[in-house]
Amino acid sequence: MAATVLATISLCACESGGGSPTAPVGPVTTRGVIFSPAVPGDAAIALRSTAGGSTLEIEVYAVGVDDLYGLSFELRFPADLLRYESHGRGVFPSLEAGEAGVGRLLVGATHLGPVVGLSGGGTIVVVRFSAIANGNGRLDFSGEEAFDSYGDRLALSWHGGTVSIDL
Repeated sequence: MAATVLATISLCACESGGGSPTAPVGPVTTRGVIFSPAVPGDAAIALRSTAGGSTLEIEVYAVGVDDLYGLSFELRFPADLLRYESHGRGVFPSLEAGEAGVGRLLVGATHLGPVVGLSGGGTIVVVRFSAIANGNGRLDFSGEEAFDSYGDRLALSWHGGTVSIDL
């Protein structure tokens, strides 16, 4: 009797999916846009992102800064992979941004009047791109300058990142 019950239980386990799978399970592939930021240290300007489908939204942000009153930089991006769509303002009351050529977005942001600059961290600008082709590329800074509320240049590190697109 015990042998019959044991055989029945074993047979039921195999029939209900308790056995090994018959179809091979392949690797899961992610399609779309993936951004990998460089990790910032102290007193830095860096990039982070959100991506969905064929859209990439890059946030240029400050971390660990003291009295950041204004800054300017060129954000270089792979124009063969990404198309600049728009930008949005962060914590600075004055922001100007525009394409300065193929794969180059010129950005300037500042506080206005006799006020103290940004301390700690915050968003400088949010830039939206559309993916237009498959491939890998870098987003990086060029011509970067940052100043405190006295007009003195700040020594900040600037960190870009890489984008991988599979549409």
